[in-house]
Amino acid sequence: MKLNLSQETKTRVLTGALIALIAIVIYFFFLNFTGIEKAISNLFKIMFPFIVGFVIAFLLNPFMMFLENKAFAKLKLKQQTKRNIAATISIIVGIIVVGALMFLIIYQVRESIESLLSNYDVYLNSFETFVEDVFQRFNLDMDEVAQITQSSEDFLSMITGTASKYAPKVLGMGFDFIATLLKILIGIIAGLYLLMDKEKFLYQCKKLNYAIFPKEIAIYIARFMHKLRNIFYDFIVGKAIDSFIIGIICYVGMTLLGFEYAALISVIVAITNMIPVFGPFIGAVPGVFILLIVNPLHSLYFIIFIFVLQQFDGNFLGPLILGDKLGIPSFWILFSVTVGGALFGIVGMFIGVPSFAAIYFLVKEFVDYRLAKKKIDL
Repeated sequence: MKLNLSQETKTRVLTGALIALIAIVIYFFFLNFTGIEKAISNLFKIMFPFIVGFVIAFLLNPFMMFLENKAFAKLKLKQQTKRNIAATISIIVGIIVVGALMFLIIYQVRESIESLLSNYDVYLNSFETFVEDVFQRFNLDMDEVAQITQSSEDFLSMITGTASKYAPKVLGMGFDFIATLLKILIGIIAGLYLLMDKEKFLYQCKKLNYAIFPKEIAIYIARFMHKLRNIFYDFIVGKAIDSFIIGIICYVGMTLLGFEYAALISVIVAITNMIPVFGPFIGAVPGVFILLIVNPLHSLYFIIFIFVLQQFDGNFLGPLILGDKLGIPSFWILFSVTVGGALFGIVGMFIGVPSFAAIYFLVKEFVDYRLAKKKIDL
């Protein structure tokens, strides 16, 4: 028996079935989250070189297109030859820039760490003297000073013991580091191939999209992928520029204020600033700990300095660079960072915001579509 259903009824049935399917998928996802997380982790390890290659191609594509269409526009070469040269130069420039930044950062951080370790006893004695002065000034029990001193010595012994215990593992870490470098090298080569044959890969993805889905859905998927690309590119590049500026401001400010280990702490602040909302405060914790040992008063001033810097970044610099490109309210930014961090740690805190922005875009489009179909204007 054939049922004659109206178009509206068919739409309702399909919508209900889709919602039920999504609910079932979400239920089984959280029910088997541990197994899924392990499977995703294993897949990530296998695909790591190609993920690196995709990220490299994604970030260097604008520079490559500039070279191909502007710098090499008047060269009498085949278009593919221009593309290959532009892609190769882009990769080389990217390696040089990243290598130079890493060299400067590692050099400054190494000097700071060496200085901190070589003067640790001096800083520890200075810290103990500071604690004694505070206790004497406020007429507190001096036995507490002895306990704090003993705790400091125990802490130093713990660090030394831990270093001795895990020293044999350094060799293994060295092998892991070499393996990671090889994966990154493969990723660089994969990124070069992606840049050279960008149109071919995009055309293959387009054919696959239109072959699998109905035309209307395929068109929407193509539009959504373009939006997704803009969201991630604007966020990553914007946050990188923002964090770089914050790192410079932090270094200059700490230097002018006479804080110790300005380079080391500023690098930590700049890197953690890539994490929205909580980044500056996460980066401040190591700085406070270091300055607390070196100069306790400076640690207090540093907390105030970081708070002012975060306010400047959150209310002026961040909006100036990123603007409203993500298109989501501040509450959902906080929500996405919290949920992303709870599910996938530091990486989840970083990619949680652009990922949620993409989900937010999908939901908003669906809601607007349903309201327009119901002829409701809100």
